[in-house]
Amino acid sequence: MKVRIVIKGMLLILLLAPVIALGEEGEPESGAEEQTGTIVVSIEALRNCDGYVRVELWASEDGFPRDQEKAFRRVMSVIEGESVQFVFDDLTFGEYAVSALHDENEDGEMNMNLFGPKEGYCISNGVRGSILSGAPGFDDASFILEDEELMLPMDMGY
Repeated sequence: MKVRIVIKGMLLILLLAPVIALGEEGEPESGAEEQTGTIVVSIEALRNCDGYVRVELWASEDGFPRDQEKAFRRVMSVIEGESVQFVFDDLTFGEYAVSALHDENEDGEMNMNLFGPKEGYCISNGVRGSILSGAPGFDDASFILEDEELMLPMDMGY
């Protein structure tokens, strides 16, 4: 009789083990690491080497693309040729957007005139703003990081 109880107990443990290991609804254990990757942004078509290029990586629509203080990550680089490259690594897989400014006069702002921006800018997915519609939204500029490395070429527009 004791043998039968022990065998039934062991069978019950074996049957429940996959459920216990996966947790509710088949999700991995809470200690599982998140997948991460790298986004390599290559800014092309710079009209000169004046000033610097500033790139913001956005993880949400909050502040996009104007309030650089709310960007997820920000980097800058002097220009030494016709292109510059930026690497954002150790990023959790998910939705992101990128904006970039060619700050030719190094004042930290996108300078405007009556017709729009005086300095170059670009936004992921090639979206552009206009005087009538304003700056593009995060939804139009966003993309999904789901691989170890994502190459993101962007052309600076003036």
